[in-house]
Amino acid sequence: MASQTDIGLSFAEPRKGRANRRGARVTVAEPPSLRDLRLFASIDNETLARLTLEAKVETFEDGAVIFRQGDPVSAVVIVLHGFVKILRIASCGDETLIGINSDGETVGQPPSSANETYCVSAEAIGPTSVLKFPAARFARLVKESPSLSAAVVQDSKDKIAALILEIESLKAQNADQRLAHFILSLCPPGEEQCRFRLPYDKRLIAARLGVKQETLSRAFAKLRDHGVRTETRDVLVESVSRLADLCDQLGRQCRLPSERSAQSAREDAA
Repeated sequence: MASQTDIGLSFAEPRKGRANRRGARVTVAEPPSLRDLRLFASIDNETLARLTLEAKVETFEDGAVIFRQGDPVSAVVIVLHGFVKILRIASCGDETLIGINSDGETVGQPPSSANETYCVSAEAIGPTSVLKFPAARFARLVKESPSLSAAVVQDSKDKIAALILEIESLKAQNADQRLAHFILSLCPPGEEQCRFRLPYDKRLIAARLGVKQETLSRAFAKLRDHGVRTETRDVLVESVSRLADLCDQLGRQCRLPSERSAQSAREDAA
């Protein structure tokens, strides 16, 4: 059953996923206005109004497929609430986690022409709601609206910048560093001591950080000596500033070998 929201959005019936068949319920969060979403923060009012007429909210339960790699691009998708994992599936069937999107982030890239296909698959992690726009009409609006076009370009640039940082992390940081920075990113701003629940299970965290599960377990164990305690998915950070200092120290340790090499080179030159 559809219901109207304060921005004219309608809720679609949940798509059938594994959790749906088990009878689990999905809680649908009240969606924000489009202006509250980062992608649409700076577009003109006329374009915003046209997008509002096209927007539709859909809810998904854990494990439900939002779209599949190779399918025709039918919609532009933005996460409203929850998490969406982005997967690349090899011809042999092996899956690689490309990333995890959360509130306000676009899933994939808006199409620039007809007959495009999704280059990745997207699945819900836990109860998730997304905002969808018909792909063809969204692409036409991008061509007609300079402000929307600029917003889409900026969104693509932001994604590229984030990917560069992630590649740098995978190449330059060890498992301890990646986990420490990940935990620090989850700490609420302005709090010295905090307790929170990990957004998804440790198997997905290991995949996101590019490490094996046993390596992640060892990294969690090391963090206990620095005031980070975990019980299943619950985390207690005794001192956020101490954890931040640890991230800085680990970063310096990462640079020490190159610094020593530079010093040796200067000594050899002398």
